[in-house]
Amino acid sequence: MWRRDDESTESQRERLELVLEGTRLGMWDWNPQTNEVVFDERWAQMLGYRLDEIEFTLESWSSRVHPEDLDACLADIQAHVEGRTDFYENIHRMRHKDGRWIDILDRGRIVARDDGGRPIRFTGTHTDISAQCQAERRARELARSRTQFLARMSHEIRTPLHGMLGVAQLLESTGLTAEQRRLLKILMESGDTLLVLIGDILDFARVDEGALQLAAEPFDVHALVTSVIDLFTPRAHQKGLIFTQAIDLDLELRRHALGDAHRIRQVLSNIVSNAIKFTADGGVKLVAAREGDQIRFEVIDTGSGIKDTERIFQAYEQEDTSEARRQSGAGLGLAIVRRLVERMDGELGVESRPGVGSRFWVQIPAPVCAAPPAVDTPASLRRARMRVLVADDNPINQLVIQTMLANAGHHCETVDTGAQALEAALSESFDCVFLDLHMPELGGEEVALRLRDRGFPGRLVAASADAMHETRARCRAIGFDDFLAKPFSLSDLLDRLQARESAA
Repeated sequence: MWRRDDESTESQRERLELVLEGTRLGMWDWNPQTNEVVFDERWAQMLGYRLDEIEFTLESWSSRVHPEDLDACLADIQAHVEGRTDFYENIHRMRHKDGRWIDILDRGRIVARDDGGRPIRFTGTHTDISAQCQAERRARELARSRTQFLARMSHEIRTPLHGMLGVAQLLESTGLTAEQRRLLKILMESGDTLLVLIGDILDFARVDEGALQLAAEPFDVHALVTSVIDLFTPRAHQKGLIFTQAIDLDLELRRHALGDAHRIRQVLSNIVSNAIKFTADGGVKLVAAREGDQIRFEVIDTGSGIKDTERIFQAYEQEDTSEARRQSGAGLGLAIVRRLVERMDGELGVESRPGVGSRFWVQIPAPVCAAPPAVDTPASLRRARMRVLVADDNPINQLVIQTMLANAGHHCETVDTGAQALEAALSESFDCVFLDLHMPELGGEEVALRLRDRGFPGRLVAASADAMHETRARCRAIGFDDFLAKPFSLSDLLDRLQARESAA
């Protein structure tokens, strides 16, 4: 019997050795009360050592862990010791004998405690995952480079597009023939389509990279739904469609929620846009209802319906119908919707019958919150005519914004450089200053910092074709009151003159 037990134990030991060798795991065994540690040969070899070169102490491990990673390791160990986690797991860097850093997946578990409940045996394994981590870092770097490239291209494309669409808006208010207005409308619609495409590509890249930032701020759900309705009603009416909304009573009574209103509006706008695009007769309805701490939106249409409801959420894919092929677009809208909803920890679904219509639904966490405090407009900004300074090194941009403001009854002066803007804003009285962010030598951000340091009391508005979330957040932190993304409409421009937040 004793011999059989010995043979069984030896057999188990051999199997364990084969598993450890096959999986290239290095073992460690630690007594937290004495800090004595036992390492095996593979543990030492991962770091480039022989086992006889390693002291069996906790310091042999801790002294080799990257200083930036050690605190997190110790915190994870403590969490397991205190029973807050079922096991210990951490990824950290350790210094190899040759001086390089290798990535280690460290896993372990307490297997024995003394009569007082104190751990006396904590055992685990090390796995070298450097190749995997390096591949992940390379992938992230490539994704980041791609996003930076797309952001740069977006800026370069939006800048001349701003000039084109801006001049087109100015032409719209001049005496044109019916044919000229028709051609101008085509030009402006084509420019708007290009803008949407640029935004979709950039958003898709950022969501794919995991770099898209979400806000958690109070917003008015009713105002958000109404803004979507107002945005798409003209397009629906052009097609002879009825576009309606329905908001449940609970949401009317508790209309303020916490979330990212911009991204929720983007999700709804994409779905509504598709519904109108693929509906020839009947109508589209946008429904909003509160369900606990979540808000459920539904977009119901009487359109052509969808055969393959899975394919439509794939990037660059569209329903393989003559209508879908006829419609413009890169097939990114619903792919972005799905990724945005996932990032907001929400749910997305669709029910559709070809020839009958479709119902898209989105459920997004958005707990009830108090209404944000009202923003008071200073008396100096309530007057009809305002003095505005525009700093932009592009003469076309200057012409567009100056003409728009003049047509709206405001006095506008322009300068070419940041230095000129700084001098003018400090020596004269302006209600609002628009600063292009990318002027040579002294950019808009530096001008804003200096103006705020000198106590400039007026509004500062950043103006740029770089409309990235990070850029907007940085401008807000610097002291800008608002952000004007190029290209912009006259209403966008005039909204930025007033010290008020958007309704949603």
